[in-house]
Amino acid sequence: MLVALYARVSTTRQAENDLSIPDQLRQMREWCKRNGHTPVHEFVESGASATDDKRPVFQEMVAAGTEKPVPFEAIIVHSLSRFFRDLAQAVFYERKLNRSGVKLVSITQQTNDDPSGELFRHL
Repeated sequence: MLVALYARVSTTRQAENDLSIPDQLRQMREWCKRNGHTPVHEFVESGASATDDKRPVFQEMVAAGTEKPVPFEAIIVHSLSRFFRDLAQAVFYERKLNRSGVKLVSITQQTNDDPSGELFRHL
């Protein structure tokens, strides 16, 4: 499967003390290799909070994921909090991408694609 990787940190402290962007990308690339997926694009966002959608790289990724033809089949994130922290916005953007056939996949929070999996992703 062709996939895009999305890595994000919101603060310098987070980048230094938590999971840095290089660490996120490394882990996602390794996960893709183990699972037979091919990263075709990497979207990297530094210094951007996931509490709203005012993130240029995030918007670029969503635009790419909804264009025709779609250049990738899934967006891979380290954890769902890298995608969005606001539940309503997370559901909105995930459904928007799903309508174009693009799935959201967390390498650390595996869920199903059924309604119960969607509910779990947003708890």
